[in-house]
Amino acid sequence: MWCDDPLSLKTLPWKAPASHKRCAEDVRPIFWAQRPKSYIHRTKEWDDFPNGRWGNSSSPAFGELADYHLFYLRTRWKPERLRVMWGEELNCPEDVFHVFECYLTGNKNKNGVKVTSLPWNDDELAMETSLLTQQLAAINRRGVLTINSQPAVNGRSSSDPVVGWGEKGGFVYQKAYLEFFCSPSFMRALMTVLVDYPQVNYHIVNRQGTENMTNCDSYQPIAVTWGVFPGMEIIQPTVVDPVSFHIWKDEAFMLWGTHWASLYSPESTSHHIISHIQNTYYLVNLVDNDFVTGNVLFQLVNKVLDGMSKASSPTTETDQNSLPSSSSSSS
Repeated sequence: MWCDDPLSLKTLPWKAPASHKRCAEDVRPIFWAQRPKSYIHRTKEWDDFPNGRWGNSSSPAFGELADYHLFYLRTRWKPERLRVMWGEELNCPEDVFHVFECYLTGNKNKNGVKVTSLPWNDDELAMETSLLTQQLAAINRRGVLTINSQPAVNGRSSSDPVVGWGEKGGFVYQKAYLEFFCSPSFMRALMTVLVDYPQVNYHIVNRQGTENMTNCDSYQPIAVTWGVFPGMEIIQPTVVDPVSFHIWKDEAFMLWGTHWASLYSPESTSHHIISHIQNTYYLVNLVDNDFVTGNVLFQLVNKVLDGMSKASSPTTETDQNSLPSSSSSSS
């Protein structure tokens, strides 16, 4: 249980479960990176687990989001504590943006309390997120609500204290990845700007799944993390899989309601704000395939935001006049 080199225990970018049944598992979709307990629970009935390659999967049999799943995966925090972190009362969408920003920066919220979790994160931020903190905080402040990300990495040592994993003497690689919720107006502007970034793969979907936009193959996964080690084949433990993304989006949108909106009375402004985001926003994932040059994803997102500002189109557009502005009072 005691070890001189803690990094030697990190055989993969994600924490492997202590299960003999899953001992050969070495590939997972990136979407559950911050909710590993959920992924383990939803795949517990599998007979075999991906090893070496995720493969071309057209129908991965993930467990349904039944009531017992929701009970098993409930947050460890009491509702009273969550309201203190996420807002005793929400008066406008900007209050939600502020919670996301505080989570990323570690700054105290309006209640003078640190936000140490969000519905999409089981624990505090991963170490590699510290490389992106300021950039993430800046776009969350403007209404691009990130729930998962990773920086580009090009041949860093497997012993690197922040991004390293696997056997000693190896080298690790990552494509930059960004996943977030955004408003309808941002989505429309994003689709226009993406034309200028052919090296970026995207997948955009609404809660209902009726709008599904991507420039990826419908079934082919994209490797976003891989490692090269002495005497071994290349290991690619993290992928962006388009089929799994549709499975994940149901869980991701559900969490707005089960974990956040449920903290408030159904008739309250707070509940209405969260429910409106849940029902109208889009879930987006972006992959920058040029891991050598660096990460253009924040440049892309800021280009969208700046263009919207110049056009006087707020990122908090709701396509209806049902939400209060930041100057409105809560009822």
